[in-house]
This record gives sequence, structure tokens and C-alpha cells, in this order.
Amino acid sequence: MKNKEQVVCEVDNQIVEQDLPESAILKVVRRTDPNYGLTQDEIQDRDEFIRCYMLQEFESLMMIPKQTTEYDFFIVDCTVDDEEYSAFNTNDFQRQQRLFNKYHYAMKQIMERVKDLAIMHSCISSPEGRQDTYRRYEILVDREFREQLVALASQYRWWQDDKRRQWLKQKIATLNRRILECKIIWERYAPPENWDN
Repeated sequence: MKNKEQVVCEVDNQIVEQDLPESAILKVVRRTDPNYGLTQDEIQDRDEFIRCYMLQEFESLMMIPKQTTEYDFFIVDCTVDDEEYSAFNTNDFQRQQRLFNKYHYAMKQIMERVKDLAIMHSCISSPEGRQDTYRRYEILVDREFREQLVALASQYRWWQDDKRRQWLKQKIATLNRRILECKIIWERYAPPENWDN
């Protein structure tokens, strides 16, 4: 009599490889696949045809010869006599470029926000909505200008240095001017509070 291990070994030897299930790494072939029934050469030809068709619009641009350079973008330092000379790669052009002023941009954005709130205030007909929009305007002005103004005013009282006090006066004047600017924008775009429906 054969033991269990011998029977299992004999059965394993009799199993034909064709009867084994397919490996999980094989790809399922679907009839809706665009590559179904095509050889690898036919797939490459088709892809090349699509590529050429898509580049047809840019054919005239592709005909222009391109200089081979180590770096794709650079600014050449050249004189007036050089062939590469143009108005954009001179020091005069670079000097005329203005630097980005972050403070000016921030003030512009705040004033635009005040204008948006004022327009929204003028469009709302319910008193609660109008009060809420006005509170948002007050919070914006407080957060951006008034809190800093109060802090600088308290510092001004105890500083003895004349230069520091002068600097604080200028900052306080600037913040007051910004608050007045917000008020002018608000009054221009928001109607008076006694507006009737």
C-alpha cells in the first residue's frame, strides 16, 4: 500500500501543464481593445501615423532649424556690435523693470475687498444681512489697520527717541490715511443706512 505522500507525488506528476489555470500576470484580451488583432508592427505604424497627423499643424514651425545649445534659456551679455544684441538683453531694459511692491499690492487687494463688501451691502435688502456685511467691513478695517494703529499710538507715548517718534508719527499717519481711504470707498459704493426698500 502507498502512503499519502506517494499518492500526492504521483498525482502531481500526472497533471499536464495545459490543464493548469493561467497565470495572474497575463493580461485579459478584450475585443474592444484598440490593439485587438494587431501585431506589434501594426501598432507602431498606427501610433506613428497619429503622431504625424497631430504634428501637421506645427509643420511650418518644425521646419525652422533650432540651434543646439547647452542651456535652453539664457540672457546673453553682449554689446551693441554683437549679433545677439536686442533691447531686451541690455542693462537699460533691466533697469527700467519695476520691482514688485508687495505692500502696494496688499493695499490694493484690501481696498478691492472693501469695495466688494460695500457693493454687497448695497445689494442686500434685509437689515440683518446689511448689518452683517457692515460688521465684516469693520472687522476687515480693524484687523488690517486699526489694531496696528492702536499699538503704534501706545508705543508713541513711551518712546523718548526723536527719530523713533518721528517714524511712529509717519506710520500712524499712513494708517489713518488708509482708514479714511476705506471710509471713502465704503461711502461711495454703499448707500446710506436709512435707505428704504
